[in-house]
Amino acid sequence: MRGVVLRAALVAAALAVVGLPAGQAAPRPAPAFTLQLLNGKTLSLSDLKGSPVVLLFWAPWCPTCNGEAAGWERTYQQWQGRGVKFVGIGLLDSKPAVEGFVQRYHLTFPNGYDGNGQVAKLYGFTYQPFWAVISTQGLLLRAGYGPSDQQELVAAITSLLRP
Repeated sequence: MRGVVLRAALVAAALAVVGLPAGQAAPRPAPAFTLQLLNGKTLSLSDLKGSPVVLLFWAPWCPTCNGEAAGWERTYQQWQGRGVKFVGIGLLDSKPAVEGFVQRYHLTFPNGYDGNGQVAKLYGFTYQPFWAVISTQGLLLRAGYGPSDQQELVAAITSLLRP
C-alpha cells in the first residue's frame, strides 16, 4: 500500500513539474482521447460529441474515491437519459483492481482502464479523484481535484445544461 501511495505522489509531482493544468481550467478544446472500456469496447471523445461530458478519474485504493463512488453512481442514475455522458477512468493500479472497484460499487456508467496514464496526463491529472467537465461544444470547462460531495458534481452538471 505504501508503494502505491508513493507512486501516486510521484505521478502528481511529475505532472506538476511539467506544468499541466489543474483546478478551474480556462475553456479550451478538450483533449482527444481513446480509452479501452472494461466491457471490451473502445470509447473516444469524438463518440461523445454534442453531449456534456463528465470524466471521473479514480484509483481503487484512494479513500476519497471509495467514499464518493456511490455518489457518482447516484448522480449518474439521476442524470441518465438527460444527455449527460459519464465516463469513469480507473488508473494507478492493476486492471483487476479497477474492475473490482467497479463491481464493488455497482458502477453502471462506462468505465475504462488508463493503465499507462495517457488520458490522465492529457487532462492534467494531479490527484484522485480528479474530474473534467466538457461542454456540448467540446470545450474543457473544468479539470481538477474533486468533487468533495455529490452536490458539487450536480452543480457542475447543471451549469453544463444552462443556455
